[in-house]
Amino acid sequence: MRSILLMAAMAAAAGAQVTVRFSTATPEAGPFPSDAFTVPDERQKTGLRVNLPVPNCREAPTDCAELQAVNELDGFNRFPRMRVSFSSPVNVDTLRHGIVLIALENLTEEEYGINRYYQVIPINQPVWDPFTNTASFKPDSHLDQHRRYLLVVTGDVRDLTGASVRPAPEYTACLEGNPSLYCRALERETRALIEASGPQPPSIAAAALFTTMSTSAWLESARAALGNAPLGFERPAGRSVFPLAEIARLTYRRQVSLRSAAPTEDFSLPIGLVQGVRALAFGAFRSPRWLGRDLTIPHAPTRERVALPAAAETIGFHAWLPSSAKPANGYPTIIFGHGLGDSRFGGPSAAALTMVPAGFAVAGINAFGHGSGPESRVTFELRDGTTVNVGVAGRGVDFDGDGQYGPYEGCIVPGPVAVVLRDCLRQTALDLMQFTRLLRQGLDIDGDGTVDFDPSRIYYMGQSLGSLYGTVFSAVEADVPISVLMEGGGTVVELARLSRSYRDIALGILRQRNPPVLDTSGNFDDEWPLRYREVRVLQDRRAALLQEVFERMEWIQASGDPVSYAPHLKSSTLPGVPIKSVLWMYGIGDETVPNVAHTAVVRAANMRDTTRVYRHDVARTLLPRLPRNAHAYTVNVLDLAAAVIALASQQEALGFFQSGGRQFTDANPLVRPVFGRDLFESPAFLTEDLNYPPLP
Repeated sequence: MRSILLMAAMAAAAGAQVTVRFSTATPEAGPFPSDAFTVPDERQKTGLRVNLPVPNCREAPTDCAELQAVNELDGFNRFPRMRVSFSSPVNVDTLRHGIVLIALENLTEEEYGINRYYQVIPINQPVWDPFTNTASFKPDSHLDQHRRYLLVVTGDVRDLTGASVRPAPEYTACLEGNPSLYCRALERETRALIEASGPQPPSIAAAALFTTMSTSAWLESARAALGNAPLGFERPAGRSVFPLAEIARLTYRRQVSLRSAAPTEDFSLPIGLVQGVRALAFGAFRSPRWLGRDLTIPHAPTRERVALPAAAETIGFHAWLPSSAKPANGYPTIIFGHGLGDSRFGGPSAAALTMVPAGFAVAGINAFGHGSGPESRVTFELRDGTTVNVGVAGRGVDFDGDGQYGPYEGCIVPGPVAVVLRDCLRQTALDLMQFTRLLRQGLDIDGDGTVDFDPSRIYYMGQSLGSLYGTVFSAVEADVPISVLMEGGGTVVELARLSRSYRDIALGILRQRNPPVLDTSGNFDDEWPLRYREVRVLQDRRAALLQEVFERMEWIQASGDPVSYAPHLKSSTLPGVPIKSVLWMYGIGDETVPNVAHTAVVRAANMRDTTRVYRHDVARTLLPRLPRNAHAYTVNVLDLAAAVIALASQQEALGFFQSGGRQFTDANPLVRPVFGRDLFESPAFLTEDLNYPPLP
């Protein structure tokens, strides 16, 4: 059998001078990723743990900390930046056809998987680094978790004379009897691939065997542990239910400062806009606090069961209750997840305008790091002249010690290891799971002796950040069958890298790196192309370094990233979790969450057929005074023109909930009288462009 393998290698070598570099000792040589840089670990689902070389921690402390974090993981990124190096330049136009991924076996039987055994996966976004003769690229589709893959470089990669690239002696030596476990496994899988290829086997010039990480294992185990966590439901001291008919004015007073001067920032909720509401009711519950003092969740091996933490947090919530007759089992309930910098009094209030008159209760909590300080409160000025204050403690954190509660301080964790949003998203998803448990027990929030929320009809709706943690929540929570996810995307790193609105966050994270990676102007250009573009030839040596930095950040973020969880909504559901009905919504020209981040998560979920796109580019040509940024088009109800679009988009979501997740309501008849044409469409394809409007 080995003779067949060696003959294939010799065929690839014939008449060629350029070789594919190969090393099991140096990751930079490639091909990479490779299980050569792992060690056995029985505590992991994959049986492996990453073991990359770590640099001198005094000379490169950021790289050192990141690689130490990576070396705790049980495999490689599910959407990895892969590398193949050559001894000399090659014809870059042959890279797409000459390099492929082959899906091998899934290492567990817990889920169906999105890839088939021996499925061929093309590459995309190829980059050529002329300074090191290295090709970098991404897989054309997201990979399964805890699955093995073969990265194959064939003779279809040509050098500048048109000759096929050939194997390096190190690769041939690995296959010819190297006793290492990795070389034996690589030889076995490569030989099996050649034998399975029939009479015309590929001429393989190099290959690498690698295993993807288990991204959902910790969160699945943490959800199971929640079953033993006390719910601790309580109503606020004093009054907790306020009939809408009794409210003259409602003011949300956020504690933004720890100092006595100007401690709050006030915002009046437009009560006059709300129709069909019987009452606003308040409550709280207890949720385990998984985050440590550094606002990260400690890593745990993926095969080990997660224990409940000792710490727990009291989390406030409120619900808009409909004025319509309450069904026998209570109202169907929509949990609304708010956006970055918002709170449970923003997005949920906007959604209540449409959902509550239709008979749905709308409830919300603050995401971790949101809602400002613990002294935040809501002031009710009642029609009888009395004033009532209700404490609505925020979950903000003065993480930088400046005496202020930033709008999302504590949710984004920049360093020393840039976990970004990973643990904020996981903690908030778990809080929503605990909240779901509370609603499912049959909750009487207004104290009238009857259940207010139907335990069997709990749904989710999230906007922006709420769509990010909502994707994670929806994929793991078995008892919420329908979700509407608006203006979210992934990966989180890709979102920040490309976003006009969040570029400063990306820059702030990069500024903390040591050694520095920003250019002399304090900016960055990693030269990474969008999908389906020509091969990008790098112009700056720093670009490849930046690409590697972003790749590590994505890898570390992966266990909390919406792109990692999107496949589990439909194509590869997790154990005990049914297929979910999801309506995805995004607007063309979103400058906060780029359109390519929207479509990446929809593509990972394989749900283009339940996606609705709002043509903000068209709307602005008809009404130029609309905001330039399409972001928040689903919840911007305070501007009259924008409110027409927001309420129309919410009608699409409402129809999805009312139909049991089977269809949406077409909102175009609602906008035609104002704009004279349709603005909402079901996309024939998922855009791969940013679609940014020109800057003024």
